[in-house]
Amino acid sequence: MNIPLPPRHKFVLHSSRRATDQAPFRRSVTAERLPASRGFEMRRVCYTLAFAATAALAAPDSGVDPGGRTLFIGEHRCAIAERLEAIHRRGSITVSRDRFIVLTLHAHPQRYVQCIFQNRDMQMLCEAASGAYGPPGGDRLRLNASALAALAALHFVQDGPRENFARIVELGDPPDVGIAADLMLATLHDAYGARPGAVLDIAAPRGGTLGRGCGTPGS
Repeated sequence: MNIPLPPRHKFVLHSSRRATDQAPFRRSVTAERLPASRGFEMRRVCYTLAFAATAALAAPDSGVDPGGRTLFIGEHRCAIAERLEAIHRRGSITVSRDRFIVLTLHAHPQRYVQCIFQNRDMQMLCEAASGAYGPPGGDRLRLNASALAALAALHFVQDGPRENFARIVELGDPPDVGIAADLMLATLHDAYGARPGAVLDIAAPRGGTLGRGCGTPGS
């Protein structure tokens, strides 16, 4: 399913329809780079998960440098968890509309992970880019065998070749948003080549002010 977006990339966040949140949405927001910015849109559509919810973060396989992974996650975890906590505190937990976050590897707009709160914030539905919504032709993201193996190790599955990879993340009650932050950052590292020192673009329309209480931006 493809939708028109402002420049550079296209994606759609899939989500199960709930009795409390049936309406689809589409909204333009501004993504905050650390420190630049760009725009994008998202919309909510009906999506049936073909897999059970699993543990949030798989151990890295032999192809992943665990030290570099830990360092990369540590650089950004506070800012991402802070954003997720702000989203959790804002708005009704019975509604998912606009309560999402997107992390993109800067200058690589097709390499992204996005998650949206659902089920009274006890879960997040997360997607990892497959390239299905990228530009036609040779510029579209093509995931190699290593990237596909990394996504499988993190329990992402693809419903079809024209879809992103997706999975449910269990946060608990009260929600531990650090679980989702760890998963998103591990996915960027393991599948999309993000490394320590990488700059991320962050989009979170209800995520509050970036970096408050985290020291330097991106920490």
